Amino acid sequence: MPTPSPIHRRAGSPSWRRSPLFRWLRRPAAYWTVVALLAVVTVLGVSRQSERQQQLADTYGDLREVPVAVTLIRPGEALGDDVVRWEQRPATAVPAGTAVDLADGAVASAAIYPGEVVHAERVAGSGSGLSGRLAPDLAAVSVPAAYGVPPVQPGDRVHLIAVFDTALGNGTGSTTPTAVTVARHATVVELDEEAVTVAIRTAEVETTVAALVWGAVTVVAVGGPSG
Repeated sequence: MPTPSPIHRRAGSPSWRRSPLFRWLRRPAAYWTVVALLAVVTVLGVSRQSERQQQLADTYGDLREVPVAVTLIRPGEALGDDVVRWEQRPATAVPAGTAVDLADGAVASAAIYPGEVVHAERVAGSGSGLSGRLAPDLAAVSVPAAYGVPPVQPGDRVHLIAVFDTALGNGTGSTTPTAVTVARHATVVELDEEAVTVAIRTAEVETTVAALVWGAVTVVAVGGPSG
């Protein structure tokens, strides 16, 4: 097979190889000039980014990385990367008590809403059982559903109301019921057809247990703060 002539080889080569720019870039001086320009552009970009970060620091103070909920987190849910992300926030705007880390297996002990910074008091231990889902100052009690329970879900806030039969003291032996709130702003943890389990403050445990034994306790859904 005959060897192609230089004219044919030139005609079959890519057009960009025949361009003046390609021939210019093949010169060593031109090549290193382009490399130097790219290096200068990179340095300028990094410098501007550093200046931007310094301006943010001057305006808002030091930045702090904090955990933020990206979706509604109900009590007992694991605080994994799918529901919590770490964001840079001005240190002066970070609430006191914000969690500084989230150990493996950490769960929410109370409802945490989207965009809310995760507070340490709403983070329970690494255990998967009920006790591991409770903050240190909370305890869980189960209230029988014999008197009816509103259509609550885990994370809802409720009061526990106890009703006692109290004698009137008029010698007739008749009684009148007395209603007492034994636990306020408790958090629903679990529920089934027979009972609803709620997290109450440890200071309310004795009163609540006494009410469960000596009275009739019912669950009342309420509004109010989640913490």
